[in-house]
Amino acid sequence: MELDNIAVRCPDCGLKFMTRQVREFVDTGLRNSELRQHIGEVTPCYEPYAICTCPSCGRADWSSAFDAVFEECALFQARTTPHLQYRAAALRAAQKERNYYDSGIFYLHAAWCADDGGAVLQSKEYRRLAIEVFQRSLSDVSCPLDSRIDVEYLIGELLRRIGQFEACRSHFASIIGHLPPNYAVMARKLMRLADLQNSDLVAFDTAA
Repeated sequence: MELDNIAVRCPDCGLKFMTRQVREFVDTGLRNSELRQHIGEVTPCYEPYAICTCPSCGRADWSSAFDAVFEECALFQARTTPHLQYRAAALRAAQKERNYYDSGIFYLHAAWCADDGGAVLQSKEYRRLAIEVFQRSLSDVSCPLDSRIDVEYLIGELLRRIGQFEACRSHFASIIGHLPPNYAVMARKLMRLADLQNSDLVAFDTAA
């Protein structure tokens, strides 16, 4: 993975500072059951470089939310643990912007970064919070129409991942009738894993 130093400006306070960003994002099309990208058995771990925190006002957001500037800056982005940056971004999205869909995506990324860092308890809590705000996003206008299927699917999978197996089965049973074929196949597989009380991550594989 190649990284570049990119100068950006904070949209809140206007501070200019340097960030570390991935030079090129390559989408393999392969996903695990939480829809995180992987390459065979390898997870690229792009997520720590997709989040940015202003070292002045503390705004945490996607790196793309900070406009690039073409100059060198003396300051660097805040060196906060990635999952804590995503947590701050999730809280901001929910509390300040009332965008529960974005908050859920941030919490999901926080869970992945916590997994990568071995923060097991935090990763489980982030998944629980992602479920909560994703459910809320489906009842308001914050979940984009073209993302509703992903969110409905993810709620069921996140329930399984945190060990709420009966809730996982109940959720998938209530939505499987309107899922696209590939998601419906995965839902059935995850329901079988829930029956076995298996919370392990698996590949998003729709083979029968």
